Amino acid sequence: MEREDAILLTEVKALEALISRLPAPHSYQKFLESELHKVSAGKRGEEKLLKKLAEFSWKESFSVVPDVSLSKGNQKIQMDSLLLTDSQAIIIESKNINGKIHFDETTGEFYRYDKGGEKTVMDDPVVQLKRNMRFFNDWLESGKLDLDVKGLVVFTANECEFISKPQNVPICKTYQLHEYLYSMLGAAPQAPSSNPKKVKKLIASQQTPYKRVPLCDYYQIDPSALIRGVRCVSCGNFGSGTIKRTSWCCNKCGYTDAVAIQNTLNEYFSLISHTISNAELRNFFRLESRHAASRILVKYEMEKSGERKMRKYKIKIPN
Repeated sequence: MEREDAILLTEVKALEALISRLPAPHSYQKFLESELHKVSAGKRGEEKLLKKLAEFSWKESFSVVPDVSLSKGNQKIQMDSLLLTDSQAIIIESKNINGKIHFDETTGEFYRYDKGGEKTVMDDPVVQLKRNMRFFNDWLESGKLDLDVKGLVVFTANECEFISKPQNVPICKTYQLHEYLYSMLGAAPQAPSSNPKKVKKLIASQQTPYKRVPLCDYYQIDPSALIRGVRCVSCGNFGSGTIKRTSWCCNKCGYTDAVAIQNTLNEYFSLISHTISNAELRNFFRLESRHAASRILVKYEMEKSGERKMRKYKIKIPN
C-alpha cells in the first residue's frame, strides 16, 4: 500500500474547518470569523508584498528571504520578508489594513477608522518592527556578521489612507515599495562587509518555525463541542459514510470523495491533537469498525508509540 503524509492544514484552512464544525449558534462563531478575516487578509498582504519584491532590481547583489523565524534564548521573532545586500539588511513587515490610518506619536497609539467611521485601536506595527530590528542586529553580531539593519512597514491594502505617519520609521504603500527601497539602499555607503548568500544560508540553518498548537487548545474550545464525522463536499453533510477501497462514499447523497479521509484526518490534527488513537479516530470519523480505522492509520506516515489498544499515532511536523 502506498503511504501518504498526514499534514497540518494552513492557518486559513484550519480556521475554516473549525468554524464549519462548530454547531450554530456558538458563542465563538463571530469571533472566529473575525479571526479568519484577519488571518486571510494578512496572508493576502504577504503574497502581494512578495510579488512586488520579485519585481525589484538593484545595481548590486541582493537577496530576498521571505518568512524569517529566528530565536535566541527565550526571544523569538518572525519577519515577513528580509532584503539582504553586501552592506545592509532591510526588514520588511506587511500590514493589510483598510481605512484611515493614524500613527499618534503623542500617545504612542496606532488606530484606524473604517468606512463607517468606527475607530479601532491596534498594535503599532512600528513597535514590532523596532523589536525585530534590535533582535536581528544582535543576531548578526553573535554570528560575527556586519550589516546595517533597517526597517520598513508596507501597507498592502488598496483602500488605506495615511492621515499621520511616524517620523523615525519608513511607512509606505505597496506601489511605493521600490522607490522606498532605492532610497534606503542608496542612503548608505556600499562598503561590502557580509555576503548576502552567506547570511541567507545561516538564516536557513537557524530557522525556528512557529510551533502551531491545535486550534481547540489555542482558542480554549472543548473538542467535544465539534461536529463529528467526515464532511461531504457535495451536500455539506457531516455524517456517516462508507469506505470503498481508498475513497469515502457519503451515505446521504452518494458522492464519492478520494481525499475526504485524508482531509478529515488533517482536520483532527489541526483542531484537536497532534496524536490520535484508533478509538479517537473512530469517534471523530463516526466509524464503527476498528479494522477500518486501522487501515486508515497505517496508510499514513506517522510516528507510532505504545502497543495494541494503547497505540498512539503522531503526525510528523517538519522542523
